[in-house]
Amino acid sequence: MKTFIHFSHLAFAFISLAFFFPQSAKGQSVFSDQVQKSWQSKAVFQVPESVIYNPQGEMIYVANINGNPTDRDENGFISQLEADGRIVRLEWAVGLHAPKGMAISDGKLYVADIYRLAEIDMESRRIINYYEAADAQFLNDVTLDGDGNVYVSDMATGAVYKFANGKIEPWLPAGTFEKCNGMNYRDGLLYLGAKGKIVSIDPKTKTILTVAEFDGGVDGLEIDQQGRFVFSDWSGKVQRVKAGEEPEVLFNTTDNKINAADIYLITDKNILLVPTFFDNRIMAYKLLD
Repeated sequence: MKTFIHFSHLAFAFISLAFFFPQSAKGQSVFSDQVQKSWQSKAVFQVPESVIYNPQGEMIYVANINGNPTDRDENGFISQLEADGRIVRLEWAVGLHAPKGMAISDGKLYVADIYRLAEIDMESRRIINYYEAADAQFLNDVTLDGDGNVYVSDMATGAVYKFANGKIEPWLPAGTFEKCNGMNYRDGLLYLGAKGKIVSIDPKTKTILTVAEFDGGVDGLEIDQQGRFVFSDWSGKVQRVKAGEEPEVLFNTTDNKINAADIYLITDKNILLVPTFFDNRIMAYKLLD
């Protein structure tokens, strides 16, 4: 997400996915009447984990792990799509390990890459810097505050890092959260999804308050124009919740083995972009309410 633009451990192998993101109960895939399918891409991506939309140029960017989420193999890459899902460049930027959450600021794309934050110049498509985060194990989602500071969650350690003035440092220490992942920023507060809850964090005081509780995890975390949280559980469920209320299920594709990783909401159009991880597509849904 930026002028301000937002953007998104498995322990150490794919088998750990079930541990971090419990599967929902068995049953048929469900879509509420508040969701309408807009488009779907071709299944050409390689484990797409995160997606982001840049209103400048109206382009979509996709982070492809292309292997194991913890392997330092330089196989990861970023794809570029038109706003209707047509692929412009499948390998728009290459050389990452296992890219996940992304954020855009001042012509730079910031990408979480296991233990480091990558900085990509969007005009040249070149990786211009890597910033290694001390003791990081599984950097996952990324967001920016109103001052351009970058925040990165570490799902393995429960820490949050802050990147400012060319340095990335621990901001909230390891153990602060359990399985923290999706992040967002709105109206002076940082929001973060952890196991079973969404919390708000005051960037100035670091005060943490729980704003919603539920079963499951939070992979991607978005906020709609009504201030409701839209969040995904990696297994395939996407929900929406108002602060202090019970969440409603927008859709659940778990039983079709279509994951819902780090989502992105184009707020002015109410279009939700969903990377399907092992399913290797990007899905776009119109949220009607």
